[in-house]
Amino acid sequence: MNLIKRIKPHFFWLPSILMMVDAVSKLLFPDFWVEYANLNFQNRIIWIGIIELCCSLIYIFPITMSIGFFLISCYWGAAMGVSINNEQFNIFPLLLLICFSLSFHWRGGAIFSNNMFAQKNSIHPNE
Repeated sequence: MNLIKRIKPHFFWLPSILMMVDAVSKLLFPDFWVEYANLNFQNRIIWIGIIELCCSLIYIFPITMSIGFFLISCYWGAAMGVSINNEQFNIFPLLLLICFSLSFHWRGGAIFSNNMFAQKNSIHPNE
């Protein structure tokens, strides 16, 4: 139990680094990914890698963690949908989505906690 308490604050680095390595591999080896994903255009893989890298960089910083988590959830959710649509289910997007969800929860993130639409002590406004 003590090990989990020590890991929690720093766990976000694991899925972030995995996502960055995936993005960099798409930027450095687009020919492999074009053949692997059965795509016709090589430049799409490069743009996917750029988007993936930007999303993971946005997630790392605490001030942009919520929007980064939202973008990463959309990215990996779409990746799961594409892989199911192609009838080749890949477990990697699901595992990364679970890792990002755990790290977001352990970092104390709440998606809409600091926005202008959140209720601010409406029970006792004078206190």
